[in-house]
Amino acid sequence: VLLLDLSWSMSWAGRFPAAKRVAIAMDQLVRTRYPRDHFFVVGFSTRARELPIRELPEVSWDMGDPFTNLQDGLMVAERLIGEHPSPSPQIIVITDGQPTAYFESATGHLNVEWPMGMGGVSPNAVAETLSTVRRVTRKGCTINTFMLDDAPELVGFVERMTQINRGRAFFSSPGQLGSFLMVDYIARRKLRRGA
Repeated sequence: VLLLDLSWSMSWAGRFPAAKRVAIAMDQLVRTRYPRDHFFVVGFSTRARELPIRELPEVSWDMGDPFTNLQDGLMVAERLIGEHPSPSPQIIVITDGQPTAYFESATGHLNVEWPMGMGGVSPNAVAETLSTVRRVTRKGCTINTFMLDDAPELVGFVERMTQINRGRAFFSSPGQLGSFLMVDYIARRKLRRGA
């Protein structure tokens, strides 16, 4: 499952067009070289939703929606993986921001939370998202993250996520994203096949 950040900040510096091209290319790669693999794209901003592959060319970031609900993206990915079991499920995250929206575990209410202070984090959004990362990890899913920004708060959050999940994190410019992600996917696919 590829999680594609649709938040407003993805409209900056060519991030979204590059990420969308990668999603389309990944679908093509999986369909032609690994047709037995299941591949899904989930878009997330304040809410997450599965994006039909045929609609990807027309998808745009969510204008006027500045929030990033990675937790909801992970929950949709978890559901899709549960419906299509795999011996080595993988979630690929393409994002430029730390979580700023989340569902409270106790009530299920959707909340949004601006980062606290200059360069700060959204503590409740981060905590709830990391709780979901732990649950997904217990189900055997690997999460690899491709960061399109090197802001300290994003890097710090992704480092915590990779410590929990043992997945990997890559910093990439929009122009390098495609080659990074394709090489990583193919290498992991060969590693799984050889195991």
